[in-house]
Amino acid sequence: MKEILKKLRDREAALEMYEEAVDYWLNIPEPDQKKADYYESLTDDTYEEVYNLFQQAADRIVSITSGQIDKITAMRLMRAKRDVVERLFG
Repeated sequence: MKEILKKLRDREAALEMYEEAVDYWLNIPEPDQKKADYYESLTDDTYEEVYNLFQQAADRIVSITSGQIDKITAMRLMRAKRDVVERLFG
């Protein structure tokens, strides 16, 4: 679980960086659509990775609790109580 959470933090940081790059290339005095599209593509790919890692973390919570916490609740925990999950498993 620790590795999943670390990867998730890393990919979320990359996602934020790519989103900022898209904004930058679209909002400079002479916008560069080609570079913005490149970073948008990276953003899309990274978002998919983040989603998959989020799902893996929720699945791991279900597994660790032997099903006492179901997948929907685990996903809610990841969204609403991420700091608690990080302290417990990170």
